[in-house]
Amino acid sequence: MKQKKAFLYIRVSTDEQADKGYSLKHQEERLRSYCQFQNIEIAGLYKDDHSAKTFERPAFQQMLAFLKKNKKSAGLLLFTKWDRFSRNAADAYGMINTLNGLGMEPQAIEQPLDLSIPENKIMLAFYLAAPEVENDRRALNVIVGMRRAKKEGRWMATAPKGYKNVRIDNKPTIVPSDDAKHLQWIFNEINKGVLAPDQVRKEANKRGFEVSRSYFWTMIRNPIYCGRLFIPAYKEEEAHYVKSVHETLVSEELFYNVQDILNGKKRMTVASTKQKDELPLRGFLTCSKCGGQLTGSASKGKYQRYFYYHCQPGCKERFRADEANDKLVAKLQEISAKKEALKCYRTILEKELRKSSKENVGDKQRILAEIDKNIERIDHAQKLMLDGQLDITEYRSIKQKFEAIIKELEAEMKPQVSNTKDYKQYLDFGFNLLQNIDRVYVSGNTQLKSQILSSILAEKLVFEEKTYRTLVYHEALALILNTSKALDKNKKGQTAGKSNLSSLVARTRIELVSRV
Repeated sequence: MKQKKAFLYIRVSTDEQADKGYSLKHQEERLRSYCQFQNIEIAGLYKDDHSAKTFERPAFQQMLAFLKKNKKSAGLLLFTKWDRFSRNAADAYGMINTLNGLGMEPQAIEQPLDLSIPENKIMLAFYLAAPEVENDRRALNVIVGMRRAKKEGRWMATAPKGYKNVRIDNKPTIVPSDDAKHLQWIFNEINKGVLAPDQVRKEANKRGFEVSRSYFWTMIRNPIYCGRLFIPAYKEEEAHYVKSVHETLVSEELFYNVQDILNGKKRMTVASTKQKDELPLRGFLTCSKCGGQLTGSASKGKYQRYFYYHCQPGCKERFRADEANDKLVAKLQEISAKKEALKCYRTILEKELRKSSKENVGDKQRILAEIDKNIERIDHAQKLMLDGQLDITEYRSIKQKFEAIIKELEAEMKPQVSNTKDYKQYLDFGFNLLQNIDRVYVSGNTQLKSQILSSILAEKLVFEEKTYRTLVYHEALALILNTSKALDKNKKGQTAGKSNLSSLVARTRIELVSRV
């Protein structure tokens, strides 16, 4: 009787070695012992350290290439179990047919099957699917376990910057690291509204806190620093936040103030720079030749120093600072001259503010009603739990869900201008400033001048041929100046028709900034 020949195939993945203790050496010993006992000649040995999800494995593909060139060089392909061969039933059936076509029969020595018997293919499907089912079950248990831990407020992933991973009472959590002080500094600096967020990042890098631009933006958006842990949606459960158990680095108030700044809901303060009084427009001028930002400096003359605005080296843009300063004051005088337009716009704005104030009261009442409704839901769930009609785990889940909703509703209740006395005080200040803006600007220091220009200009200034290109004002001021043009036409006898100025006033809630 002719002696049978076999190729031996052993496979193990890195995860299986770590989790289950599978060993290439053990499989090889089992296969060699089997061949010796069954008097089978070993024609080749192939080892793979790859997953069995596909047949794209180096050693297996090498074996296939050899068989295609040397058909019937061996009649058997032996491995210990079917999950060493494959874990994908569809791919496994296809590969079995391929091997049969090359004159080779695949066989698991610990799970032998005669595949010429059709019913045995049912057992083959079971052998192939069982390990995959086991893996899926283990993965599901991990997901459920991690989700349960998250709901308890424990951070389960790699610690974000400012924290480090530790175990307390044999449970994973995070505690502040040496970088915590840098995170606190970053949030406080952004909250000041003086430096742009990316400038804060660069300053943090200089202070020894290395962080990339992309990670920085993800980091300052992460509520984990104020003790809020995000629970993503899963099946029929909606996404929500829970309170974390680890130590927070910033308060919730500070965190959400920073989010308002990042979302543009809170105006940033102009960064104070050490400017000379003779160069108040430094930082507000754009080069008419190259589009770059102009700076300024002094030149020493025979009897005094002369100040100039100029571009960076390589560009010839340069003009006297006093001429540009005087021309800007003349532009501000044009705003002060629009007293009739300011009066008209103030009347419209007062009307809108009174309407907005009433809407604010209505919004507050609606939010309070929603908060009360959600508090009642929590109380009702607690009663059901105490009566034994609700599991304590379900109660905690309900409580966390509605507490998160209440927190969001409370965040909406920001202080609003709610009475006539308040907003008239701000209007008096704002419109008196506009009516005398040129005089206030001339008499103010460099910092005040910068604040005034930042408040009224939507784009940088361009000074060309001893005059300014058309100034682009912020929307509210632009509306006032357009109103003035309409009023001038009426004075000349033109019919303007029914005023539609009120339609130009923003319908959204108006938040007025108090004076310092």
